[in-house]
Amino acid sequence: MSDGTVLSFCLITGSPDVRGLLRESIAVAFPRATVAEVAPGSTEKLAAHAAVVIDATSDPGAAIEIARRVRAGGGKSAIVLVTRARGEEVATRAAPYGAVEQVELGDVARTLGPAIERALAAGETGSPELAAAQDELRRTQRLMAAGEIALGLQHSMNNPLTAILAEAQLLEMEELSAETRTAVSRIVENTRRLVALVRKLDAIGPKKAG
Repeated sequence: MSDGTVLSFCLITGSPDVRGLLRESIAVAFPRATVAEVAPGSTEKLAAHAAVVIDATSDPGAAIEIARRVRAGGGKSAIVLVTRARGEEVATRAAPYGAVEQVELGDVARTLGPAIERALAAGETGSPELAAAQDELRRTQRLMAAGEIALGLQHSMNNPLTAILAEAQLLEMEELSAETRTAVSRIVENTRRLVALVRKLDAIGPKKAG
């Protein structure tokens, strides 16, 4: 478990679209982290952050130069480069600046969190930032797993419950003895409660894109 350390990340990108995607990806993996944004030309003024995420999608060379300037300024932050596609050339050019990970923009939502954790581990094993990152990722993974289970339950239960409720409501419309009507009303009431529960399970399950 972490000691309560709040992770601080820095995004360096000139693209509003990439910025939004990176912010969303970090929020999913590290919900409690703080995120600062710095223009590509302002890296000399960087405060200390656990990790610096640099947009290398449009100009990998410029992104690597930013990584160099981060290190030249004494920054020990883990560095993650976001590229259009993974490449050995980028990895080779970034290698001298240590603790550098590379992720593809198209898969950033899934891979950015683990990449940050790996970069932190490569930089300072046992650091509070690494412990906090690992703790946040474990918590996020547990929540995502719970959401998958909830969605599976929702799919399995929804149709049978709807059918039971419909049949019970049809029975209520018939002429029944007082005892039978009471029993049927109880079935309707309890089935409605189950339907409401299933909807709550659906609400915490993973959301479909679009």
